[in-house]
Amino acid sequence: MKLGFDVDGIVADMATAMINHMNEKYDLNHTTSIFHNHALSLNKYVEDEKLNKEIVNSIQENVIRNNEALVNLKPYEDAIRHLHILKKNGHILFFVTSRSKDNEEATIEWFRRNKIPFDGLYVVGQPGVVGQLSKGPFGRALNLDFFIDDDLPNLEEMYRFKNRWFKGLAVFTRPWNDWLLLDADKFIRLNDWPDILRHMGISSRATKTYTI
Repeated sequence: MKLGFDVDGIVADMATAMINHMNEKYDLNHTTSIFHNHALSLNKYVEDEKLNKEIVNSIQENVIRNNEALVNLKPYEDAIRHLHILKKNGHILFFVTSRSKDNEEATIEWFRRNKIPFDGLYVVGQPGVVGQLSKGPFGRALNLDFFIDDDLPNLEEMYRFKNRWFKGLAVFTRPWNDWLLLDADKFIRLNDWPDILRHMGISSRATKTYTI
């Protein structure tokens, strides 16, 4: 099957990099649970509204859009191993991320450094920005059977462009989405990488015996 994955929040641990930057620069002691919303500007990091905006801008400039920071992101634990298991079981792996096109080379380099298997990697950019696209059309163009993301609006857009998904459209549970109620007719929720394998019909035994 053709399986699609977001990058940040699914494979790359962007959240920890953002927390580390914020805590170090502003002398805070937050954990990733502070990200109650996927949109950074909707979270409260400090009481001072002006400083809150400064923190958001600093994260965007020094982490989210910073190629050096992106290349050095840590992958989530077990993500790489489980992707190799999916690949070994014959699945075709596509990644579609809303990172800026300016970060495309850094994104490809990160995949190569971490030896992550992929059959296609698409850095589509931010919707509404000139020269950049949105994720929805890629689900249809690639004829994906499955896509998983940590941001529900991306899945809603996928559904708008293609409403038949053999293995569904899934939300990967993170602190910034665990409170969301999903339309069960359109979306499912998967909590971790073993959940993804079980959803694909791969036994838990494979996760214990497979090594990269």
